[in-house]
Amino acid sequence: MKPLVFDIARASGVDGPGIRTVVFLKGCPLRCQWCQNPESQVPAAENLFYAENCIKCGCCDQGCYSLARQTAGQYYPPTELARLILRDKIVYQVSSGGVTFSGGEPLMFIDYLYETAQILKQENIHIAVETCGYFDFELFERTLLPLIDLFLFDIKLMDPIRHEIVTGKSNHLIIQNFKKLCASGVKIIPRVPLIPGYTASRENLSQIAAFFVEQGVADCAFLPYNPSGISKWERLGKQPPANLSSVPMALEDEQKWIALFYRERETKKSNLLHI
Repeated sequence: MKPLVFDIARASGVDGPGIRTVVFLKGCPLRCQWCQNPESQVPAAENLFYAENCIKCGCCDQGCYSLARQTAGQYYPPTELARLILRDKIVYQVSSGGVTFSGGEPLMFIDYLYETAQILKQENIHIAVETCGYFDFELFERTLLPLIDLFLFDIKLMDPIRHEIVTGKSNHLIIQNFKKLCASGVKIIPRVPLIPGYTASRENLSQIAAFFVEQGVADCAFLPYNPSGISKWERLGKQPPANLSSVPMALEDEQKWIALFYRERETKKSNLLHI
């Protein structure tokens, strides 16, 4: 199956340094119950229905003029995708930005990214990859690794059983890949999603803090919970996972969890020094 892109966000101020173009690829090995972009999970193209746009014109078979029905997933040959990204080359240069490949899980398509990244590197474009960490490291190391400037690597849950229950996969491969990336010397920004009822717990954040101390991770980023995935499940004609909050976490609560994480990290550091 050809890799499909479900969105290209230009002039993004997040997902890496500077102003960036973010390319979202369809397909992910995980099935996180809190997924912000459920249309990214399946590699094949999918239809979304935006009921609020429907004007009930009865012309569905001829094409949706009001954009109530939209297709998520379009194939771009590597040369065409690189051309679209390079439209904003001057913006990347001025802002120290670049391109970020996201998803889904972009490292499901290592060969495709390798072809695209080779073209971009000829133009000295900064390349970042957002990853859940579940990918073939050997293939990645042989091909794509030397072309990537930055990894945004999500660590969600440390308990492997809990991880499998809420994402569909054990975290064993993810943890091993994180360790291998750390050993490679490439720049990594670990990211911890703060999901109420899932990842935001004292036990989980304490375990992540201990793991980061063991790996020599200096700092990390925290991802706030985004409930927009609920409406996207509905647009796909699917039932959203139960127990998801319909509102973002309060800023005060986010700050409490982050403060707890850093307290736990300092405790782990102190304990390590006294061993």
